[in-house]
Amino acid sequence: MNKTAPLLNLTFETKSLLAYILIPLVIVFPASLYLAYQGINDSLKNIAVTFQERIEDVITELKDENAQAMRYPERCKSIQEDLLFESYLRELIIVQDGIAICSSKRGELHLDLTGVFQRKEAASGVFLFDIKGDPRQRTMVVVTAQDNSDNSGAFAIVDKNYLVERLGKVEDDKLSFITARFGQKVYPADRIFVSDTLHYISTSPLYGFSLLVEASPTFIKRRAIFYGLSSLPLSLLISITLFAVMSHIRNRDSLADDLKKGLKRKELFLTYQPIVDSQTETLTGLEALIRWQHPTLGLIRPDVFIPLAERQQLINTITDYVLERALADLQSIANFKGIHLGINVPPSYLHEDRHLTSLQNYARQFRHIGIQLTVEVTEREILDDKGRSALVQLRKSGILISIDDFGTGHTALSVIQKTQFDYLKIDKCFVDTIGVETVNSAVLNTIIDLGHRLDVKMIAEGVETEQQVQYLGAMNVSYLQGYYFSKPLELEALKQSWL
Repeated sequence: MNKTAPLLNLTFETKSLLAYILIPLVIVFPASLYLAYQGINDSLKNIAVTFQERIEDVITELKDENAQAMRYPERCKSIQEDLLFESYLRELIIVQDGIAICSSKRGELHLDLTGVFQRKEAASGVFLFDIKGDPRQRTMVVVTAQDNSDNSGAFAIVDKNYLVERLGKVEDDKLSFITARFGQKVYPADRIFVSDTLHYISTSPLYGFSLLVEASPTFIKRRAIFYGLSSLPLSLLISITLFAVMSHIRNRDSLADDLKKGLKRKELFLTYQPIVDSQTETLTGLEALIRWQHPTLGLIRPDVFIPLAERQQLINTITDYVLERALADLQSIANFKGIHLGINVPPSYLHEDRHLTSLQNYARQFRHIGIQLTVEVTEREILDDKGRSALVQLRKSGILISIDDFGTGHTALSVIQKTQFDYLKIDKCFVDTIGVETVNSAVLNTIIDLGHRLDVKMIAEGVETEQQVQYLGAMNVSYLQGYYFSKPLELEALKQSWL
């Protein structure tokens, strides 16, 4: 019997979850190891540079001591006293014509070094030297050759114990060892200038020697574990973010599909918010507002599904749905008298002739039941030449035009003056300033004054207090709409309360 691999038996959701966890991990974990490598390399570099600078300081000081001794070779006793207790110096020797004449350790002397100090050997520089030819006693020598004089100058021999303390013993647990190379020789003598693990090589720009510092296995392991463990929370955060983003995308796509189905299943319904006369507070109009009762998610707000409909190019279909549903709802009620019905129409709807024809047909049917159809548009439509042309055509056919949310856009006054419309709707954000000292308070009065000069009726939205009612009435704003009078109502509630 064939057995299916366990992974193939996993559900799609389980596989997706594993992908969300593993994909960030396979990216973040290698990145964390790279950062660990960089961190180790930076530490090694800092250590190498620190040791390099220490050695450079010693070499520089010894060069100065050599130069000072060469200027006054006759003061051997003084030289001996000055340098006798220098911890890093084994011995400084002054040489004239191949003869050692002064030692910081032994004082005045006469020692023939011509067999050792040939011209080519006496060049200035820093070298490694095996005392008595013994590599175990290898130390550093700083040679300063005297200009224009064969086999003359001074050389300072660094105390071997000083080098052992500085380079031979590594107390830092980050390092396995430090190896120095001067020319062809290395220190310590039993090492080679090679490493098969993480290391850093630093070369002195002043004296040309190089240092190789090698990371200890403990340090490498510690850093790798630290960065590896640190990558887990980051990977988890990325997994959660990725899961949230993908879930949002899937939900959005799923919601878009649900919206298409909802339109077919008549899940979307209309509510109607009354618009009243500011002087008599009697019903003069309605604004149709669409709502969506999702079968599993419940009531979905318009600010969620309307932008979704725009992205999915369903907004014109929804506009047709609103017109059809509003006509069906209101035909069931006795004839109205002078009521206008506001329908929000998106810019794209006005760009197609068939939609304009549809609006005109609906307007005739609404007139048969005593309702005047009002197309509510935003300032964007009147900024568009095609949109303005469509509004002119609709108005000629008897459809009223209302500019919605006026003052929140960027419409030029010249454009407003060239556009014929019937209602100017004042946005709630300006109505809220009544009784409050804000910048928008002056804007409200300016909008009202503009409406009067344009000789159009004004509708104030979002009216919620008695003070707002009194103020707007006193300013001769014709119509009021808001929770002070009524929230948006479903058809049956509208019949009972207002009709």
